[in-house]
Amino acid sequence: MDKPFPHRRRPAGVLAAGMAVAALAGLTACGAGPGTAGASIQTSAAVKVPGGTLDTAGQITYCADISAPPLTFYDASQKPAGAEIELGDALAAELGVKANWANTSFNGIIPALQARQCDAIISQLYIKPAREAVVDFVPYMYASNTLVVAAQNNAVQSADDLCGKKAAGQTGTTVIQYLTDQSAKCTAAGRPKVDIRQFTRDSDALQQLRLGLVDSYATTLETAAYVMKQQPNTFKLVGEPFNRIQVGAATRKDDPALRDALAQALAAIKKNGTYDAILKKWNLAGDALAG
Repeated sequence: MDKPFPHRRRPAGVLAAGMAVAALAGLTACGAGPGTAGASIQTSAAVKVPGGTLDTAGQITYCADISAPPLTFYDASQKPAGAEIELGDALAAELGVKANWANTSFNGIIPALQARQCDAIISQLYIKPAREAVVDFVPYMYASNTLVVAAQNNAVQSADDLCGKKAAGQTGTTVIQYLTDQSAKCTAAGRPKVDIRQFTRDSDALQQLRLGLVDSYATTLETAAYVMKQQPNTFKLVGEPFNRIQVGAATRKDDPALRDALAQALAAIKKNGTYDAILKKWNLAGDALAG
């Protein structure tokens, strides 16, 4: 959703299925206020939220741009789904309140929080100094890039194995720079360079891997996770994620009680295993925060 790297665009071909669902419900709802869409869980509160902290008693409303599978999207029944939706619902459960999702255009999501259209933002909001000046953050995962290979490919276990092999990526992105740097390491060690194949669309780079025309494909971990979810047992991730940046739940500066409550709730779901289970389910374990 955010764009610290040039390739944070969602490739139309790869994400067509998820975006088609979003088109049914998300486009008409974009920018709507609280109550637009909601999935709720309610339990006895493990974390106490001081009275008056939430705009609506018994409910936490999250602003999210619900159009970015596998993090946030609308499922076939037009309900919010995805890794961030499940994380937000799990946090609400620890607070003992319902989770309400307000579908909000990303370019206006911080103003919507400040205008009290929601209590917090969960929408792949990258933690940057300029944002930290206006909102508080509770980090809950990373965003990163990764290498994808065919499921049966055991010759490529990491970027170090790309010397002399073909690697695809989207033109003008940081994954291309990563592959270029890796190629330089290969030649400096007296090994063949990486044969980098560049494509104007990320989905075209994926197609090269699907057809067996390249040995690997570099993209965002989120895109890779969604592809693997849609086409199980076809691809696998290799090596460590790279170009990592933290993502956090944002709260208003004048709302430290909610920030602290969300931090405690996050610690609770990490301790009880819910956090790891959600990220594993969506093939995002590589973006989990340590500890």
